[in-house]
Amino acid sequence: MNPKLSDTYRQITTRLGMFRPQIDLDKYIKGPDPDLRLYDEKSHIRDQLKAYGVAAANTTLDGITFIPNNWTGLLTTLRIAKTLDGEQAFVEGKSPERPAHWALDLSMGATIGKGFREIGRPKISDRPLSMNDLPGRQRRGWSVGYGSQFGKDPEPLDLSALHFAVAPDRVNVHIDETGFLFLDGDGDLVVGPNAGHHIVNELVWKTLLGLPDWMAERMDVIMPNSANDFSRAGVSVDLRKGKTYRVTLTGTCSIRGDFDCSTTVTLSGTHNIWGSK
Repeated sequence: MNPKLSDTYRQITTRLGMFRPQIDLDKYIKGPDPDLRLYDEKSHIRDQLKAYGVAAANTTLDGITFIPNNWTGLLTTLRIAKTLDGEQAFVEGKSPERPAHWALDLSMGATIGKGFREIGRPKISDRPLSMNDLPGRQRRGWSVGYGSQFGKDPEPLDLSALHFAVAPDRVNVHIDETGFLFLDGDGDLVVGPNAGHHIVNELVWKTLLGLPDWMAERMDVIMPNSANDFSRAGVSVDLRKGKTYRVTLTGTCSIRGDFDCSTTVTLSGTHNIWGSK
C-alpha cells in the first residue's frame, strides 16, 4: 500500500498543516530510489523508500521517513515555523542560537542529523478558581490515580509533540506521545514533570533497545506521570489492537501512600452506531 494512504501519514501531515507556514512534506520528498542503501533502516521501511521515496511505520511514534530533495530548505522551514498564535513552533537541538540544554540534548540522543522538537506551552485554564483547588482539599469525583489502573485513557490530555530528524540522506518525523519540554513565561526552556516517563518508555524502551516491532508497539513501561497522578508504575500490553478498538492488560503498583498492586483488562475504542464518528 502507498504509505501516503496510511493512518500514520494522514495523522502527521494533518498536524503539520496547523503551523504557519504550513509544512507540506510533498515539497521535500524526492521520490522512489530503487538503489537505496540505507541498511541501518528496518527492511520494511527500506522497501517502502525504494518503491515510493517515503515510508510510514505502523505507529505515529515511529512516524514517517522519506528521502529529501531539499533538506536545507526543510531546515529553514522548521526554523521559521510558527504556531497559530504566532509563537516559535520548534526548538532545535544543539542550536548555536540557544544555550545547550541537557534534557533537549538527551531527547535527541537517537536522532540522525539535526533534531527539532515541538515546543509545549502551558495554557491558563478559563475555568474560574474554586475552593476545591486548595492543597489538601478533599474532592469528590474522578480519581486520576485510581483511573490509571484501567489502562490508557482513550481521550487523554494531549501532551504529545512532533519530533523531526533531518539529514541529507533521510528525514524522519514522528509524534512523541509524551512531550516534556516547555517554554516558561520568560521564554526559557524548562523540563516538564513527564520527562522520566518519556525517557524510559519512548526513548529507551521503544527506541534505543532495538526491540522487535511487535514488542515496542504493544508494550509500554508506565512511569509516574501526569496521566496517573504521578502515583503508579508498571507495564501495559495491548493484547488485541485494531483501528477502532484496543484490549489492554495493565499491571501497576502504587509508589505513594498505601502500597497496592492491580492487574486489569480494559476494552476501549470508537464506534459509528449513531453516525457520530
